[in-house]
Amino acid sequence: MKFNSPPETNDRIIKLGFTSDIEISDEIEFSPYQRGLREGVDIAVLFDETKVSPTGADCAFLRYEAGAYVPGHVHMGYETVLVLQGDYIENGQTFTPGSFIVRAPGTCHSMASENGCLILASRYKPVKQLTEST
Repeated sequence: MKFNSPPETNDRIIKLGFTSDIEISDEIEFSPYQRGLREGVDIAVLFDETKVSPTGADCAFLRYEAGAYVPGHVHMGYETVLVLQGDYIENGQTFTPGSFIVRAPGTCHSMASENGCLILASRYKPVKQLTEST
């Protein structure tokens, strides 16, 4: 990808009108998500078009355990994240319930949660995973 300006300049962060945790139904079933890469993260898929097209969109609830960390990746398309519970951290910036984040194509970030969180996330195209050096 080639950009005239940093992709992050096209990101949007909007604080919606709630600041307390939002509960979701106990009927939503979570399962481990990409163990070995996304340790401490569970997923409840709402839809996943990548099953029929490698460039398809997806949408899911993601639940981070306290201390969970996800290494960096690059977004090839837009991503939206709505923080429903807890503390969600991207590149060291903490977001709380009611934070709505729109990431532009080309944006790079890692994610974490200090105390655990629940988010609703949708990607318009799959991400490209980055390799972290140790």
